[in-house]
Amino acid sequence: MHYRFKMGEETLTYGVDPVKENHLKVSTGEKTLDVSYTVITDHHVHWVVDGVGVNAFVTGEKGEKTILIRGVPYVVQDADRMARTRKGARDLTRLPQVITPPMPSVVMRIMVAEGDSVQKGDSVIVLTAMKMETTLTAPFPGRVTGINVSVGEKVMPGKILVDIEKEPEDTQSK
Repeated sequence: MHYRFKMGEETLTYGVDPVKENHLKVSTGEKTLDVSYTVITDHHVHWVVDGVGVNAFVTGEKGEKTILIRGVPYVVQDADRMARTRKGARDLTRLPQVITPPMPSVVMRIMVAEGDSVQKGDSVIVLTAMKMETTLTAPFPGRVTGINVSVGEKVMPGKILVDIEKEPEDTQSK
């Protein structure tokens, strides 16, 4: 099977042929790679590419994934899905619905409390990873119903950090 991915401004095509369970041949046009993999968790995969092992941490939605390899984040998008989305309406499946870390991180600050009202884009929590701080924001207007972490806690992609009950649609436009 062939897959098209967009990394930055470049669109790449890869051929992927299964060899056996958890073992693939991946062709990039010029080169064929021998790839085996082990899924550690939903967001952590160990790959062996041409005999070299590498850990990858993956987060994201259907059309876009962030893959962290050796501390470097790579944003990979499904080029075919993007082309379909551009032709039609906004792809609402790509909008985040939960607040989860994009990579293994440490909680630095929690900027809301249970019961607080938040608007879309309000700062909610600050994380640090690889000496860089990232501020995660509210994905929609609502009320904070739970804080699931504490300052100093180590968190992994997929962990829901803050629960927000979405404001009903009819009150959002007022």
